[in-house]
Amino acid sequence: MLRDFLRLLFTILLVMEPIGMIPMFLTHTARYDAKTKKGIIFKAVLIAGMVLLVFMLAGKLLLRFFGIAPGAFYISGGILFFVIAFGMIYSRPRVSRNVPSAAIFPGSPEKSIHDPGDEDADDKAGVSVALFPLAIPLIAGPGLLTVIIMFVSHGESWLYAVGLLLPAIIINLFAAYATLRFSTLLLKYLGSMGISIVEKIMGLILAGFAVQFIYDGLLSLGIIHP
Repeated sequence: MLRDFLRLLFTILLVMEPIGMIPMFLTHTARYDAKTKKGIIFKAVLIAGMVLLVFMLAGKLLLRFFGIAPGAFYISGGILFFVIAFGMIYSRPRVSRNVPSAAIFPGSPEKSIHDPGDEDADDKAGVSVALFPLAIPLIAGPGLLTVIIMFVSHGESWLYAVGLLLPAIIINLFAAYATLRFSTLLLKYLGSMGISIVEKIMGLILAGFAVQFIYDGLLSLGIIHP
């Protein structure tokens, strides 16, 4: 049980990739003050948690409704994870030129790459940013939803799967919240190159998980034998 939990926990962390969220988060929230940013992060994590909960509870039913065998979904999920891992490994460093210097150095005279005139007057709390792109697809992206459906569809004990998934998701959502909360410090001290190095290491590990998922799917479908 502990081995399954740790594997699931680490898989979710690799697919969610909270470190990789930092440049986009800072870019989209540069026009907000610190208090508003905290609210945006909380809303994004809350919305993502609700989406993940729905898929956790209904994932197995979705596969049954569409007549998709768990093994087939394992193979498709493995291919998806390999594509994600490939992008993580071969992506160029997300240079901080895409992030306003005011977001990294609060005292900087540079304000934002966004024009304040373009800001929606009804979105001063940043709800639209929290929903898209932060909650969906950055936190609750297609890769993470695939992990959840794959795990709840694997085996017969749905309660066992949910019992492992729930704490694993909560821990990773907390990790995402903490990463975004201290994103300015992380980007300042790690730099775009440091973040890129961490991302590539995570991509290498995720690629290994992807091949393993494909292998498990082939075993489940009886295409190959151990």
